[in-house]
Amino acid sequence: MTTPRVLHLWLQGRHIGEIERLRSGRPRLRFDPESLRHWGVGARPLSYSLPLTPRRVESPELEIYLDNLLPEGALRTQLEREHGVRPGDALGLLAHVGQECAGAVQITTGDELPVPRLRPLTPGEVDRIVLDLPTLTSPDGESITASLGGVQSKVLLTRDGDGWSWPTGGAPSSHLLKPEPADPRAAVPRIIELEHWAMRVAARAGQAVARTEIGRFGGRLTLVVERFDREDGERFHQEDAAQALGIRPGDKYEPAAGEGRLRRLATGPGAEAEDPAVFRDDLLRQVTFRLLVGDGDAHAKNYSLMNRDGSFSVAPAYDVAPVFHVDPRFGDFGMRVDGQRRLARLGREHLVAEAESWGVPRGRARDVVQDVAASVRSALESTADLEGFDLVARVRARVDQVADGT
Repeated sequence: MTTPRVLHLWLQGRHIGEIERLRSGRPRLRFDPESLRHWGVGARPLSYSLPLTPRRVESPELEIYLDNLLPEGALRTQLEREHGVRPGDALGLLAHVGQECAGAVQITTGDELPVPRLRPLTPGEVDRIVLDLPTLTSPDGESITASLGGVQSKVLLTRDGDGWSWPTGGAPSSHLLKPEPADPRAAVPRIIELEHWAMRVAARAGQAVARTEIGRFGGRLTLVVERFDREDGERFHQEDAAQALGIRPGDKYEPAAGEGRLRRLATGPGAEAEDPAVFRDDLLRQVTFRLLVGDGDAHAKNYSLMNRDGSFSVAPAYDVAPVFHVDPRFGDFGMRVDGQRRLARLGREHLVAEAESWGVPRGRARDVVQDVAASVRSALESTADLEGFDLVARVRARVDQVADGT
C-alpha cells in the first residue's frame, strides 16, 4: 500500500494533530487547534521535545521522536520488507504499525481510530510466534499493527485470563515477550535470566521496576514483561529519554563530550515535574541501582518518563541486566555520571557530584545513594544466585565499594 500523505496522531484517544509527508520525505506536524485549547500553547503532553505550538513543526526532534517509536535492528528490517517500506522510512512504517505504540500514542491512516480487537491464541500459536522470533509471524495473516522501540526481538501480546491474545486494530497490549536470542554469539549468553535476576533484586530492594517472570514457549526460554504503561486496557503516556532529549536511536550511548544527558533529564523534564525534588531523587535512585548491579547497557532508550498532561515523573526501571559482571564488552555505563563512563571507576562521589549538578543538596544525594546501597545489600541476602555467574558476591562487592565512598 502507498503511504498516505497525511497520518493522524492520537494521544490517549484524543486526536492531537496531523503528520504530513513533505516532498523531501520529511515529516511536518500540525497540532489540532482543539489540542492547543485543551492543554495550552507550550504544554508538552506528547513529548518534552515537542511543545504544543500553533506553528507547523518540521524540526529534527519530530523525526527523532517518530523514529524512536519503532524497533531497531533485524525486527525493523523485517517489518520494512514485509510492508514494502524503504529502509529508514519511519513515516511509511508507522502507517502500518503505529496503531499501538509506547505510551498513549497511536498513529493511523484515517481520521478515526480503528475498532480494537483481540484475537485469542492457542498455546501452540503462542509457541510458534515466540519460536519464529526475530521473524515476527502473525496468526492467520493478522495485521501487525503494534510497535515498540528497542533492539531485542520481542512480541507484544495481551494476557487474557490464563491465555494470550493477538492485539490488532489498535487494541492495547499488556505484555511483551522477549525470548533468549536464537544466536547466542550475537548477544550476552543467558541474557534473559540475567535480566530477570536483576529485576528481582530491584523489586526486593524497593525500586520502582517493571514486573517480570520467566516462561517457556515451545521450549524457548522467554522473559515475560508486564507493561507499566498499560493497566486494565487503559494507556498511560510515557516516552524514553531519547525521545525527550531529541537523541537518535543510533546515538543512544552517550559520547564522552557534551552536556550530560542525566543532567538534561533532571533539569529539563524534571523541572516540569509535579515535584521536581521527587523527580531528581527517583532518577538518582534508578541511576544508582543500575550502577550497583553493573548494568552496562543503561543508555538513553533504557530510561523513560511518565508524562501526565505535560507533568513528568521517572518511569519504573526496565531492561536492567548485570552485563558488566559477565561480558567485557560492557565496561561503560550507557550515560556519563559526573563526566565518567567507565563502570569500574564510578563510585559514590561521582553519583553525589552528578546529583549536585542537578540541584540536589550534597547531603541529600549522599543519603539517597547510601539508602539504595543498603537496600540492594539487603535484597541480595534473599536472592538466589544465578548458577555459573557468582552475581551475588560480585554485586555485593560493588555495593560495598560504593557505600565506602570509593
